[in-house]
Parts: sequence; structure tokens; C-alpha cells
Amino acid sequence: MSDRISADSLLNVVARTGFRKASMDDLAQATGVSRQALYNRFGSKGALLEWATQSLIDRSLAEALRALENPAAALVARLATALDTWVGQHMAMLRASPHGIDVAPMAAPAPGEAVRAAERKLVAAMANAIRRGGPGTAVARAGSLAQALCWTAKGLVHAAPDHAAFRRELELIVGAVLAR
Repeated sequence: MSDRISADSLLNVVARTGFRKASMDDLAQATGVSRQALYNRFGSKGALLEWATQSLIDRSLAEALRALENPAAALVARLATALDTWVGQHMAMLRASPHGIDVAPMAAPAPGEAVRAAERKLVAAMANAIRRGGPGTAVARAGSLAQALCWTAKGLVHAAPDHAAFRRELELIVGAVLAR
């Protein structure tokens, strides 16, 4: 059944109302699945939202890793797209309500272990991409550069006025870091 439930629908409800105020009825209505079916499958609202959050993390990481493997794109574009799919695409949810940070843990100041584990995979893949295609000076520092770019993207998601500005600034930063 979880393959029929949209994690995005669940997380949008929580972003709007907050975890405490999101009722199982609200979540059931958002997913088109009965409240009882949600309880039968997940056991609790907490477990349901844990599943939805993990789904968001897994999907964002998979999209980011795919972006890094795009042979048609230049390294700067691949890195920027990977970081955009990891954190940038969640800007609207973050800013939709005061509860947005609850549902986009990749951009949270103190992420949970699931986010840290996924981010380690992303940073390792970014470092490999830099080692394979970066300029000579970047290759020796690939791991440090990848980590710094990831931290930069997470900060920029909070500082940029909108997603377009986030993407523009991110590409400039990635280009400048690799050129150094």
C-alpha cells in the first residue's frame, strides 16, 4: 500500500499545519487512503511521517546521484543540479509555512542520522565526480570541496530570495570553487 501513498501529499499537509496539528484524517484525505488503512499499515502518525520523510530523503538522494552521472552535462552543471535536487527543490516547502523545516530535513540546521547518512553518500559521489572530471587543482581536494559545496547549498537555500536565485548563485559558487 505504501507504493500508492504520496509522501509529498503527506509532507505538504505537515508543512501547512505542523506535525501536532496534522490529524490522521487530514493525512488520509491527502493520500486518498482511509485513516484505518494508514493505521493498519504504519501503526501511528509518527511512523507514517517517518516513512514519508525517509521517502523524501531517498528520492532526493537518488535524483542527485542521477544528476552526477549525466554524461551530457559539464561538471559544474552536474554538481549544481545534484545540490539543487538535494536541497534547492525543497525551498517552496520550506517557505510555505513556519512548519516547512519539519518536512525538509536536508536543509535543517541539525539533520537527523538518515539525512547525514544520505548526505555522506552524496558528498562521496560528488568527490568522485570531481576526481574524474575536475581541474587538476580540484582533484587533490575533491572530498573537501564536495563537503564545502554541500554545506554552501544548505546555507544558500535559506539565504536566496527564490529558487531561481538559489540556482544562479549555486552555479556561480560551484564554478568559482572548481576554478580555484
